[in-house]
Amino acid sequence: MEAKVPPAQIIAEAADWLVKIQEQPLTASEQNQLQQWCAQSADHQRAWQAAQQLNQSFDQVPEKLGLSVLSRKQAQRRNLIKAISALLVIPTGSWLVYQHSPISSWTADYQTTTGELREVMLADGCKLILNTRSAVNVLFDENQRLIELLQGEIQITTASDVLARPLSVRTEHGQIHALGTVFTVRLSSEYSQVAVQQDAVEIHTAATDKLQRITAGQQSQFSKMEIEPVTASTSSIATAWTQKQLMVDNQPLGEVISELSRYRRGWLRCDPAVAELRISGVFQLSDTDIALSNIAHSFPVSVVYRSPYWVTVTKNK
Repeated sequence: MEAKVPPAQIIAEAADWLVKIQEQPLTASEQNQLQQWCAQSADHQRAWQAAQQLNQSFDQVPEKLGLSVLSRKQAQRRNLIKAISALLVIPTGSWLVYQHSPISSWTADYQTTTGELREVMLADGCKLILNTRSAVNVLFDENQRLIELLQGEIQITTASDVLARPLSVRTEHGQIHALGTVFTVRLSSEYSQVAVQQDAVEIHTAATDKLQRITAGQQSQFSKMEIEPVTASTSSIATAWTQKQLMVDNQPLGEVISELSRYRRGWLRCDPAVAELRISGVFQLSDTDIALSNIAHSFPVSVVYRSPYWVTVTKNK
């Protein structure tokens, strides 16, 4: 029988202690107070154990991102309470899965789940669209407007700011400065990809501070060290996801299936025997089963369902 989740007040108090130790080391008196708090009951001990697990996970967040997550008092406290509560109801065997998820995404200001598309109007009038499995923090102060992309993909439509503050998007690989523009940013483990639909942006790498200007109809990708050559970008393809569509033009089937897998739960794979088959078309992301059916009807492949969560695209027999 699983232990019950501690009361909300105890979880909130654990979050408050976590905020305190993130701000600065505890004094001897505060350490004693924390020990006394933990000793009050088993619920207190369980809540603090979850808070410690969460605290350890912050070590996986890049330093600049982690500090910014821990700098906004009210939003931070609410997000920590949610994250601690989530840990307390996750089965023990699932903690490994939780650890390998970006912890900053669990506590992000805005986030989307699998298959979800979300539009947010920011305080300065900018429009932000989050693609599937995406997460951002938004940091506005008197000097800057900063959007931190922690996971996934976003499109930003900028607005003129009455305070004339610059707007930037930051990823673990560097920073993109908006120059009155509409653009998309996609984050992967090895690089960040930028495509500009209107006006221009400037890319600055995190480790080498290399600079590249990209204008409308262009795209590039960059790591912490390097910026790849600028190439042409087709706006309708780059932004199709904002209309819940996947538009492909002579693209390998394996890449298309990999992209569709981002929008559905479970395991979707492509048989290597057909992975290099070139396909073109427009597929609806709101229902990936329909998209797979359309692919099977239009190309010499079959879609094999072992279960709704285990699907393989393979060669026709």
